[in-house]
Amino acid sequence: MNDREREDIGRAVGVGAGIASGAALGSRIIPVPLLGPFVGGVLGAAVGSEVGRRLGKALLRAGETFVGSIREDLPLAPAKPDQDPPGLYL
Repeated sequence: MNDREREDIGRAVGVGAGIASGAALGSRIIPVPLLGPFVGGVLGAAVGSEVGRRLGKALLRAGETFVGSIREDLPLAPAKPDQDPPGLYL
């Protein structure tokens, strides 16, 4: 996965989180029905997109490194052939 894909994933997650949290905050700050959540959601999406792009890339890279280090350190058990235990099917 390259950096552009990581940024795109982070941006998408950030937009979703920003819309949800911004709409909740906007409805408290602007107590006008539909206007407060809309304004908060738009601002939250803008902020969440940028934060998600930066954090998402770093978090995905860290996760890939972590999983890669576990795979290298732990020996993998050889695959066993698929066998049904006796009496499983009548």
